Amino acid sequence: MKKPTKIKQLSNKNNFVYLFFSLITLLFSATVIVEFPDGLGEDIFSFLILIMLFVSIKSLNANQEWKWTVYVIIVFFILLTIFGKFVSYQISIYLTLFTLLVFFVHAFIIATKQVLFVGDIDTNKIIGSLTLYILLGLIWTMIYLIILSMDPQAFSGIEASNWQQIFSRVAYYSFVTLTTLGYGDVLPTNYVAEFFVYMEAITGVFYMAIIVASLISLHLASIQDAKQDK
Repeated sequence: MKKPTKIKQLSNKNNFVYLFFSLITLLFSATVIVEFPDGLGEDIFSFLILIMLFVSIKSLNANQEWKWTVYVIIVFFILLTIFGKFVSYQISIYLTLFTLLVFFVHAFIIATKQVLFVGDIDTNKIIGSLTLYILLGLIWTMIYLIILSMDPQAFSGIEASNWQQIFSRVAYYSFVTLTTLGYGDVLPTNYVAEFFVYMEAITGVFYMAIIVASLISLHLASIQDAKQDK
């Protein structure tokens, strides 16, 4: 009989795989929660966000400061989610979205250090670079959701609703903008929204150039180090 395959332990050789798939799962779940009855889909989505936050602690195992930052974000997110279930205050929505924005920005910074500044290119780093790209799209998704919570008419093509219900639509627009596809089915309708839209497009273009140059530099540095060790 064959021995059961063991699940690989998380290490710096596969850490980005876990975060990458947790983010993909989060994005996919956002597309299907609208099919659930009111309230249930939102609860499921909030639960998946919590799972993603816990996965990030292990996946981006940078230092104790990172861990405690995420733990604080988790506690804050849980309290705000519970509070929002019973009290419909706009301030709780702002705080929830801002909390997630802080997390994605912090995760992007930590992941950037691990992908672009240490080690040689391997499969994990390639997946890490894709993870960085997804984190960029999610950062702008949160920014757009904050703008929409302040002005429900800030984007044409997005119906006003609670942020969990429109998350997928806003994320779709964010990634379309990040890749500079620009389908035109969603458009900014005020100057603040327009500013963040073109800033995301600029970031998306420069990311591709920077990530390719950085990965090549890491590979060349690794080759040089290997020659010196001989």
